[in-house]
Amino acid sequence: MKHQNMTMYHEPRRVTDRVMLCDMLDLTCCCTLALHDEPWPYIVPMNFGYEWEEGSDTPTFYLHMATCGHRLSLIEKDPHVALNVSVFYDRHGKKAYRNENHDYRSVNAFGVISEITDEDEAIHALGRICVQSGRPNIVRIPSGERVRMRLFKINVEEITGKAQYPISIREEVLMPQDV
Repeated sequence: MKHQNMTMYHEPRRVTDRVMLCDMLDLTCCCTLALHDEPWPYIVPMNFGYEWEEGSDTPTFYLHMATCGHRLSLIEKDPHVALNVSVFYDRHGKKAYRNENHDYRSVNAFGVISEITDEDEAIHALGRICVQSGRPNIVRIPSGERVRMRLFKINVEEITGKAQYPISIREEVLMPQDV
């Protein structure tokens, strides 16, 4: 399902290339998850992991949560979510790059979240989260951890990225720091 109003004011800054989107996702281990709530959306920063299988149009994101709480009640009511991964660099007091005093990379994904109940899939999901945050991959869930957390996946239906200025090659994903 495509959103009808997903055009960008600065359309040339849109990033759709799968490899560049993955490079942008790899810049950080923190995302912001948005859930439906009333009267306002509920957003929360979280660790994440992801994988983008060859031949797939969209990635799968993995998240972990406590075994109870507001997020879980919102997911039960409506599993449609939005996820944002962004990195910002402020050049204030430094030389501008491309006439810009700051820089950012941002990825937005929209999809449906569901709990992972299969033990092998849970191990895989937790491993992807660990790898994203620079930890070693795991082959089993540490003793007692499974009772203190629940693992979820987001089946992404739509994904898009954006940069401060148009980028066209992978090397431009990394934001020049001291230019």
